[in-house]
Amino acid sequence: MTISVLMSVYKSEKGAFLDRSLQSVWDDQTRKPEQIVLIEDGAIPEELELIIDSFQSRVNASGVAKMVVVKLPVNGGLTKALNAGIKHVMGELIARMDSDDISAPQRFELQEKFLRENPEIDILGGSMQEFDDEHECLNVRHYPLTHEDACKYIVKACPLAHPAVMMRRRIFDEGLHYDERYRMSQDIKLWYDAILAGYRMANLQEIVLFFRQQGDVFRRRSRVKAWNEFKIYMNGIYRMHGLFTLAYRYPIARYVFRNLPPSLVKKIYESGMRKKVLEGTRK
Repeated sequence: MTISVLMSVYKSEKGAFLDRSLQSVWDDQTRKPEQIVLIEDGAIPEELELIIDSFQSRVNASGVAKMVVVKLPVNGGLTKALNAGIKHVMGELIARMDSDDISAPQRFELQEKFLRENPEIDILGGSMQEFDDEHECLNVRHYPLTHEDACKYIVKACPLAHPAVMMRRRIFDEGLHYDERYRMSQDIKLWYDAILAGYRMANLQEIVLFFRQQGDVFRRRSRVKAWNEFKIYMNGIYRMHGLFTLAYRYPIARYVFRNLPPSLVKKIYESGMRKKVLEGTRK
């Protein structure tokens, strides 16, 4: 099987973060990908251009993998960037990646092995460890391991960590795409669409991604993102379960939670209450 890494970068990214992220999907991997597709979402600073040019020259010179850089003229957001990048993907498997996160060294090896041994699974994630500049481990997020549990879990929260997934390219060849009506939370919409189209998902127990927390994430969460999430969850539940279901209580509670004062939201996260509630529902 062949693997393509799909990632996007835009002007606000820090050079050191991008450089470390690229290293993690190439230099660190026990199973190197055949292709890296990097989308420049609008004009980026010279510092980032130099990092990308240097990395591209090195990877392409190896003769093992090819790095494709897709330059978009204007910043259109992650949703449009990923759809543009998918058109250049050659691999049978697409490994998603964000430009400030770090893939675990055995990520591609473990995910490819699982997908080879489980041909009925189309989208595969894994556990994710959160970190920041001062803490190696802030939290570890676990996700439902089976498709059946993911279908139960998705009415409450996202069943996959988007930058940690590996997907079969054929799901896009057969018509799925990131919904460009949503600049944010596009992954949740894709998971609902995938389930309803008959595709199956799963997660590895192992940590496959180190997710970087930057700044005060609780203050940066916007009401627009909360409203987008609310619409996606409500519509997804309607399509999965119809009008008469108690599952609607979850997105309603989530929307209320997202609109609490940031200081209170932070306390709830740090208390572990949210993690206990969500991970308790996976069993």
